[in-house]
Amino acid sequence: MSTLTADIRVTRGGFSLEAAFSAPPGITTVVGVSGAGKSTLLLALLGDKSPASGRIGLGDRTLFDGKSGIDVPVHERRIGIVFQDALLFPHLDARRNVAFGMMGGDRPEAWLERVGAVSLAARRPADLSGGERQRVALARALAARPEALLLDEPFSALDPAARSSLGTLLVALQREAGVPFLHVTHDPGEALRVGDRTIALDRGRVVAQGRTTDLLSGSLRRIAGIGSDNWLRGTVLADGSDGTRVDLGGTVVATARLHRAAGEVVVLALPAEDVLLARGEIHGTSARNVLAGEVVSLDAADEGVDVVVATPVRLRARVTRAAVSELALVPGARVWLLVKASAFRAAD
Repeated sequence: MSTLTADIRVTRGGFSLEAAFSAPPGITTVVGVSGAGKSTLLLALLGDKSPASGRIGLGDRTLFDGKSGIDVPVHERRIGIVFQDALLFPHLDARRNVAFGMMGGDRPEAWLERVGAVSLAARRPADLSGGERQRVALARALAARPEALLLDEPFSALDPAARSSLGTLLVALQREAGVPFLHVTHDPGEALRVGDRTIALDRGRVVAQGRTTDLLSGSLRRIAGIGSDNWLRGTVLADGSDGTRVDLGGTVVATARLHRAAGEVVVLALPAEDVLLARGEIHGTSARNVLAGEVVSLDAADEGVDVVVATPVRLRARVTRAAVSELALVPGARVWLLVKASAFRAAD
């Protein structure tokens, strides 16, 4: 199992990127606001842009080393890439697009079948929807048997249903390929759906890396371009006419009915403004969720203060500065959170 590693400095025009990270087999998402350096990072890993200094490795191979002068060309790196625009050859049908650069003895139809697109084999890109083009692009990239795959926001132009479907497909494809996938996304729901790990970029620097659930629930929300929503990944316990119960990984919540099967993984969004705080336990409330927790941190926000509470899952409540003072909210304080079931919404 190969791990993709980098410790590089890249200059591009007046922009400078310094990135040190490790991406093991699995899906590592890359988050950050526009201009953070996400695409520059992928181009450096691909070999399209040579770093000014540093090293890039893939397993036991050195792809770039500024000190020794190693700079393996793109076609020898064994790294695939899928862009936001699938960039399929317009004059070739799906079958011949996949056949281009294919390694091994597989037939193109076998790869199209893996991505659920075998029925599209004879169609050209102009006759495919955006989601269908990305399925063919994934098949083409993986048919070359890469040792790592880069994905530069491949689903960002698609509708939510297509994004969710392709996200599920991406997880299955990675498990089959067993190589590192580095997936750039602006969508925190998508990062939670597919990402085992996340790298956070801010103004050309890797400022954090670790488990996706930890980073997107912590203090890196501004860097990831996330608003005041809590983004939560959980497993459906039960779904019925009176609502859905979801295990968020130690905290069970009641939501409006999601129409999801028990055992299904779901991503929920919960606005911080819809989380109420109390210093004492509350009884006789219409809120379906009354959760005890401990204040972890208080983060200044544009319109108040975000209070992060461990329940043990971390949830964020947006309150006024006056409320912080009146409730004596400090790290370590015991609090209760009140959340209506209808405040949760499925993000996928």
